[in-house]
Amino acid sequence: MELHLLVAVCLLFGRIMNTHQTHMSSLYTYLFTPRGPQMFTCLTYLERNVRVDCEFLATDLVPGPYCEYRQDSRLVGSTYPNAVIYVSTEDRRRSNVSLVAPNLCRLTWAPMADEKPYTYTCRVYQGNSWKENSMAVHHRHLLICSAISVLFKPAPWVLSLVMSLPVALGLLNP
Repeated sequence: MELHLLVAVCLLFGRIMNTHQTHMSSLYTYLFTPRGPQMFTCLTYLERNVRVDCEFLATDLVPGPYCEYRQDSRLVGSTYPNAVIYVSTEDRRRSNVSLVAPNLCRLTWAPMADEKPYTYTCRVYQGNSWKENSMAVHHRHLLICSAISVLFKPAPWVLSLVMSLPVALGLLNP
């Protein structure tokens, strides 16, 4: 009985969404399109370095994309050519900034043992404009990257959830 009710509710909700889809698409796009780069933080598995990933919308604008990371207001790394001269020698030894995909920049930072929390800012240059986002991070409160990286990809964990629902609900018991 509960399964029939669940299916009926899902079908009804799908019908309502299809009916109102033309009215809701522009509102949905406005409300849920990211205004700047999306940031994700974690600790690398072996070295326990802070990893800050910065995902942005891919475009064909030239020049770019270039990324730069700031820790509080101090520049700690950049993919922009010749910007390395503005990064201190100590920060160059502790940081690595790279473009790992056409729309993903990554900062790897080696924290000291007594490191305090910082605000990391990712700034992405595409064409003649830039967008930025900031996030407060304390390395002691971060999870290991391998444990949460699945959650950053939309398809695998949704698929796992959908496939495990029948087992969780007891529908596949012999």
